[in-house]
Amino acid sequence: MSLKELTQDNHQRAEETPFMKAIFTGTLPIDAWADFTFQKSYIYTVIENIARSNSLLEDLEGIERARLLLEDANEMNGHTPPKLKTATIEYVHYLVGLNNYPERILAHLYVWHMGDLFGGQMIKRAIQAPHRALDFENADLLKAIIRAKLNDTMADEANVAFNWAIKLLEEYTI
Repeated sequence: MSLKELTQDNHQRAEETPFMKAIFTGTLPIDAWADFTFQKSYIYTVIENIARSNSLLEDLEGIERARLLLEDANEMNGHTPPKLKTATIEYVHYLVGLNNYPERILAHLYVWHMGDLFGGQMIKRAIQAPHRALDFENADLLKAIIRAKLNDTMADEANVAFNWAIKLLEEYTI
């Protein structure tokens, strides 16, 4: 089975959260999207810093999204950042513990960044907001490079990443 197949159940669980359903039914309040974008900027900062320190981003020019997520969030929030959610804080603490485990941090990059490369493109059409973080100049190349780095042994950690994402999505009352 492929990594995609091994994470399919959790991927589906994430898509079925009230938050994600609200995105695609057009009922998600923009302030919830702004807050989630801010939370993602914090998560991505940690994932990308750890990935960079482990030389995982050298051939992934254009994959880094943390700064763009923060710019999007700031534009929507009027430069007044929301508070970090409990799931974000706990997840970041978990991620910091992966500093010496490049393959495991790559599984988190896979879940979040591939999500932006694929599902993020549908979100751009569903939510009227700044989406600099979802605009990729070389999306097909990035997808191919990320896929080449993956293997099925990353499934457990990718499922952990999905579980953290679900935990964060469930903190929103939609």
